[in-house]
Amino acid sequence: MSLKIKVLGNASRIGLPPVEARPGYVFTLDPSCDDYDWLVVFDELPLDDRGTCRGGCEPLACPPENTILCTWEPVSIKSYSKAYTRQFCHLLTNRPPEAEGHPGYHLGRGYFPWCNGHALGEFRTSPRKAKTISAVCSAKRMRHSKHFARFRLVSEMAKAIPEMDWFGYGVRPLAKKYEALDAYKYHVAVENHIGVHHWTEKFADAILSECLPFYAGDPAVGEIFPKESYIPIPIDDPAEAIRIVRAAIMADEYAKRREAVLEAKRLILEKYNFADQVIGVIRESGDASCPTRRDAVSAGGFVYSRRTLRWHSPSAAIEDLLWHLRRMK
Repeated sequence: MSLKIKVLGNASRIGLPPVEARPGYVFTLDPSCDDYDWLVVFDELPLDDRGTCRGGCEPLACPPENTILCTWEPVSIKSYSKAYTRQFCHLLTNRPPEAEGHPGYHLGRGYFPWCNGHALGEFRTSPRKAKTISAVCSAKRMRHSKHFARFRLVSEMAKAIPEMDWFGYGVRPLAKKYEALDAYKYHVAVENHIGVHHWTEKFADAILSECLPFYAGDPAVGEIFPKESYIPIPIDDPAEAIRIVRAAIMADEYAKRREAVLEAKRLILEKYNFADQVIGVIRESGDASCPTRRDAVSAGGFVYSRRTLRWHSPSAAIEDLLWHLRRMK
């Protein structure tokens, strides 16, 4: 008998069909589903009334211990108050354990949704590589995160490497991200937050299109992927990054490292993805020694959005306010 896992977030849509991601594990993004074994909230509940989620509140149809929150933003961009995260028995996150201090902490690697644009079955075919190098980077330049450094790096690279095609919101829009990936051997992938274990779709999308990424991001990504499957570049030293890129292209590193890229692609498709990371938490929760079975605090019969919870919990409102005040300094 399969477990039904309801996923709530801004991507939830009424009428979306359920998907059996792995044998025995069926995922549904239909917010009207009121019969499920596990509830997973990705970052936030839907901002509007959708399905059973009304007024920023989801009445639980599963035991409180079968709830998972997956964070999205890094510590430099967003705060998740203890009042919000403690509604959930499990926290799947790539943020440091001390950020939320949650007793049901699970280190997540690769649970961010892909933005590549291809359907899952299309990844079986290798794209034809007729172009050299691309980058996807929006025109955002906030200084409290790495958006400004990312924009500066990519803009300097675009000047120095004329064969690099630069895409992104406010620069050169895309209908599907794979338009900036499939035809290219190399891709510049730069995170907007640099931290251990924080790698996102920026890395995964490039690998899924079998590009060799020039990567500025998670310094520990080589712990789980072949070190030959990417080339590190510094986000704060455009001149050095340009030197690395030019040398790699001249040496035809794409051809030399293709097998490593294909192995990284296999790992993303089979292990480091949203469904498999969630399934890992569910399987681990069945272990009697799992600390979340004893120590986690849950809301009981309801789960509230961050916005709605501020009206129910003064401590949540105060914690969020203090975080914003600290960031303004």
